[in-house]
Amino acid sequence: MALFAVAEEVIHHVGDARCPACAVDFPEPCPCGGLVHAEAGDVAAAEAGAAEPTFASRCDTCGRSLEDLAERR
Repeated sequence: MALFAVAEEVIHHVGDARCPACAVDFPEPCPCGGLVHAEAGDVAAAEAGAAEPTFASRCDTCGRSLEDLAERR
């Protein structure tokens, strides 16, 4: 199975709906037919009590992030 990077490390599994490298509740379907993978972002901010955890995300087919997809809506 091919691997790709969401943030820095090439650890996510293309086309794997149960990608072991993804954050909880990911991957999720992308409108293009691919899967949006995600990994935890700024761990230090989360530990400091940030209201929202940050995530890096990327579709394994079109390459768009959740942020990109939200802007198109």
